[in-house]
Amino acid sequence: MTQESRLAFQASKSANIIKNLHTIYGISLQDATDIFYQSDTAELIEEGIADLQCRSDKYLASLIWDEFQESRQ
Repeated sequence: MTQESRLAFQASKSANIIKNLHTIYGISLQDATDIFYQSDTAELIEEGIADLQCRSDKYLASLIWDEFQESRQ
């Protein structure tokens, strides 16, 4: 996979996760974007750690949402 295709894949993956956060949890796209980019999970996905990028977008959205909820406690 070239660097360019890797970046395109990551951008698409991030957009799909943000869209799922928005749809599943009924939050604005801006809030979903903020939650995504402030999460540790997003950083791990971008670094390719633990093959998280291979997981479904809905699963990753729920993982990020759980992380967000735990950070608010």
